[in-house]
Amino acid sequence: MEKKDFPKGTKPREIFVYTCERIAEPLNPLGYKYRKSKNDIYKKDGIFVFSFYFSPSIRFGSTTFTAFFDVSSPVIAQWRSEQEGTEETYDGIVGTSIARLTHRYDDFPRYEVSTLLERERSIQEISGQIQDYALPFFARFSNLPKLLDDVEQEGFFPHRKGFDVPKRNREFIECFREYLQKQ
Repeated sequence: MEKKDFPKGTKPREIFVYTCERIAEPLNPLGYKYRKSKNDIYKKDGIFVFSFYFSPSIRFGSTTFTAFFDVSSPVIAQWRSEQEGTEETYDGIVGTSIARLTHRYDDFPRYEVSTLLERERSIQEISGQIQDYALPFFARFSNLPKLLDDVEQEGFFPHRKGFDVPKRNREFIECFREYLQKQ
């Protein structure tokens, strides 16, 4: 997809969707799909779903947004349902701002994409964070026994001491240790 400058008066949503499509483009050969209706890029890989989603600013409009990542699984949703005796369907394992995977100080940056220069800088920055940090983070899920040990010892975010959510980590460890025993 080529760089595109938009004429004055273009709807912010059109600029936002174009930006998301540009970010998704290099991920398509890796099996990721962009869903315009959900503002996300996702991939189902075995028992896990890896996604990136973009949250437009309510205050600043669709041309300003924050970029997030998420790992979910129907396995943990089922496990939570059994543990709590409810119809719990929450399938989230871990997720936050993509920038939190880096050592960046501003870990919830807002990306402004209304001008060509800002848009290209934002696309480059987010795409770089996805390639350099998020995809390697997702790759850790391909070796589940090692990841379980790593999370037990250091959490999901060893570079951000005190950031991990202990309850969420415990749930992940208990659920997927049980899952591996049943396999």
